[in-house]
Amino acid sequence: MNKFKIILLVVIILTLYFISLFNFIFNIEKNYITKINVNNIVVLTGNAGRLTVGLMLMDNDIKSRMLITGVAKGVKYSDIIKNKYPSKDRIDLGYNAKNTLGNSLEVFGWLKKHNIKDIILVTDNWHMQRTLLLFKALMPNKNIYPYALSSINFTLKDYIQFNKKTFFIYEEHIKYIIAHVQVIYLWLIN
Repeated sequence: MNKFKIILLVVIILTLYFISLFNFIFNIEKNYITKINVNNIVVLTGNAGRLTVGLMLMDNDIKSRMLITGVAKGVKYSDIIKNKYPSKDRIDLGYNAKNTLGNSLEVFGWLKKHNIKDIILVTDNWHMQRTLLLFKALMPNKNIYPYALSSINFTLKDYIQFNKKTFFIYEEHIKYIIAHVQVIYLWLIN
């Protein structure tokens, strides 16, 4: 009888895992509707295209403000912004975040400090689900408009065949599952 319960538990866990994985995969390429007229932009460090998009969004509104979160220690404004954006008072660099949970905590503090109610969140398509999960858990009263960059395009072959992209997808899915545990942590501390 115990053996049956263990097998049943394993089957249930695997079933839930694969449901979660398929949901994650099908939402990687999700098209989010982004409000371009939002003044405040948050860019997570990583892909260089993220900053390009953040700066492009700033061009739409001279009142806009941007936080670049997850900047490495020692990196200066001039190392990141090398073109026509000399306005340091509109762009903040966040040095405290080491991961996506850290990004959410850093953004939370920035929003509170500047009394910001809504943001455009810029990150990659494969990273957006995890980021949104953490941001919305920590900041349920804020309007977060995702701007997902399609930095990696996935095909059906990538999901079936084991290659670098497949490993990357599975790794991101595990991080997404871990983010659910982090949401519980955020709930407990707030």
